[in-house]
Amino acid sequence: MERQCTLCDICAGKEPARIVWENDLFLSIWNKYPQAPIHVLVFPKNHTEKNSVCADIKGFHEGMMAAVYQVVRFLGLETKGYKLINNGAGYNHIEHEHWHVISGLEEKQE
Repeated sequence: MERQCTLCDICAGKEPARIVWENDLFLSIWNKYPQAPIHVLVFPKNHTEKNSVCADIKGFHEGMMAAVYQVVRFLGLETKGYKLINNGAGYNHIEHEHWHVISGLEEKQE
């Protein structure tokens, strides 16, 4: 049975997304349901389950964080401020490992 994964479908071009940044291994897109003026996702292009990351895939965390900080710099957030969020165990809607980069909350209108 083929796995259904929205982030894998985005990487394969089967699902639309607004790309922010990418390299050979990671992709960043604008969140479809933003919680702040700037809300992007950063994730590996290869499907990586959250529970397999807990097994500490060699070099994964270093590569993931390097990609996150590339996105932060690309968006110019390193001096403006931002939050990093990684959901898991009941809070995540997608099992494909991903980080949220959020900024501009003080500007958000209710």
